[in-house]
Amino acid sequence: MASVNFDFIIVGGGLAGLVLGARLSEDPDTSVSVIESGSDLREDPRVNVPAMWPALLQDPNAAWQFKTVPQESLGGREIEFYQGHVLGGSSALNGLSFSATSKANIDAWENLGNPGWNWTNFSKAIAKAYHFDETGKGNGPLELTVPAEDSEWPRVWRDTLKALGFSVANDPFSGEVCGGLTVPDSIYPSTKQRSYSGNAYLKSALDRSNFTLWTQTSVDKVLFDKTEGDTTIVTGLQYTTKAGDTNIVKARKEIILTAGTINSPKILELSGVGDKNRLDALGIQTVIDNPFVGENLQNHAMVDVSFEVKGGEKGFETLEKLSRGDPGTIAAAMDAYQSRQAGPFSRSGANHAAQLPFPGIESEDGRQRVQRILRQTNPKSDIEKTTETFAAAHEAFVHSVLESPTGASASYLSAPVFTGFNSDGSQASALQVGVDERYFTIVLLLAHPLSRGSVHVTPSSTSTSSHDLAIDPRYLSHPLDIEVLASHLQYAAETLAATDPLASHLKAGGKRNPTGPQTGSFKDLENVKRYVRETTVGAQHYTGTCSMMPRDMGGVVDSKLRLYGCRNLRVCDASIIPITPRTNPQATVYGIAELAADIIKSGA
Repeated sequence: MASVNFDFIIVGGGLAGLVLGARLSEDPDTSVSVIESGSDLREDPRVNVPAMWPALLQDPNAAWQFKTVPQESLGGREIEFYQGHVLGGSSALNGLSFSATSKANIDAWENLGNPGWNWTNFSKAIAKAYHFDETGKGNGPLELTVPAEDSEWPRVWRDTLKALGFSVANDPFSGEVCGGLTVPDSIYPSTKQRSYSGNAYLKSALDRSNFTLWTQTSVDKVLFDKTEGDTTIVTGLQYTTKAGDTNIVKARKEIILTAGTINSPKILELSGVGDKNRLDALGIQTVIDNPFVGENLQNHAMVDVSFEVKGGEKGFETLEKLSRGDPGTIAAAMDAYQSRQAGPFSRSGANHAAQLPFPGIESEDGRQRVQRILRQTNPKSDIEKTTETFAAAHEAFVHSVLESPTGASASYLSAPVFTGFNSDGSQASALQVGVDERYFTIVLLLAHPLSRGSVHVTPSSTSTSSHDLAIDPRYLSHPLDIEVLASHLQYAAETLAATDPLASHLKAGGKRNPTGPQTGSFKDLENVKRYVRETTVGAQHYTGTCSMMPRDMGGVVDSKLRLYGCRNLRVCDASIIPITPRTNPQATVYGIAELAADIIKSGA
């Protein structure tokens, strides 16, 4: 097997990997290699045209095709989901929304024992990633855009939230959002094409002689050497090319694992890093025994409800024809995009959102209800493969959010179209409702789940397959999660949708989504919980499987992102997040990568 050498080898050319590759290669005396198993689709319109990203999800040449194990709390359903398997990773096929998590969330990471990972430092790191011309904020290569409003629905959404007492003038990067907000897209303002790590960061790196990029190259395992005591060092990687050739590449300084929440622990376990008992059973020689590799998997449980709208009102058109694939509608939308960089193809469609506290928490009755729920949903024995110390810290943080009148415990997304998710996690289509029906949809994400799961290799797992992994997020396994999510759904259906001006544009007694409740039936919270169990799926927001925290608390990497027990291997992607962000993690992962680049370049 032939071998070559680099100072830094980055495993995974996704969001974090390309940020690190670009930043580390700024030093001309440092050689950097990025190895990506997916293809280079930078010229593919499905990547570049904002509204075309759903077309990538079921393409195995662009996305890993994952599926969970049966979820006990969801009636045994298996939930399919997708992660980027392409240059740029999930930043090449995500929903484009870019907003930061809360100050309290990031400070909670530091409070676990991760010095330096606080809101002050982290917000500066995120600002190094983006530039938002509309506000003048940020000084990074990623461009952000807020789309022009071409209907009345955004105004109605804001005015309804205001009528309920919420602010709608929230800065998505303030770290203290409570209320309605307009979420910017990671889109170039001038061309209305996707802005992501595959163009914003990679462009500068490709011009450097010290930067090397390999695509369609799969890393099989990390190669270790034992040194004195319990410490190991990595010497390089074994990889396989598209042609099937196996080779070795060596690292003079460090290997940085940026393969994502699902694949980073997979590579570690295939390399002999993980729970010795599990690895022994799989016939994998243990190099570093750490039972927490692949544990602490977190994701946002997600549920939706659609309301039939009156229809025919000027300015209140909906997008069912586009969703159904009507040829004339698609042609008109593409013409608007190509000729004026406008219309539905020029934006994500998920810009008008809200981050809201537990319903009623501002009142004494609401505060007492939260206290009752917290007392009744406190499992003592179900801490999975984690430590009591971390379980207690995680619960304390989530409880503090629920008890705060300004702490958001759910994210709300709105869209003037029938949309949502089928029971297997696939996206619902307007073809599922009547041809003359029009809808307004609210999607809810549980901001800070306490349910924690795992991802592990199985006897048939390989470095190149998305199948044969045991992925178990254990959705709604913690009893507090269903209480919080059901309470927010009840609020969305029975209060928000019943408040003017939104209520005045919904059809009185109109239909809901086919699996949805009839008007008024959500007054009974038990009906809401039943609906949640039957329809909840997961977002594409997986975190936590190589968590950053002290080793004795359940950590896999330390605050410098170094793998415990290894001198020169770091993990730097969403897998290091110990407590998941309150909203989609794109901005958070850019912040992690920028902060990690500073740590590495400082020699820490």
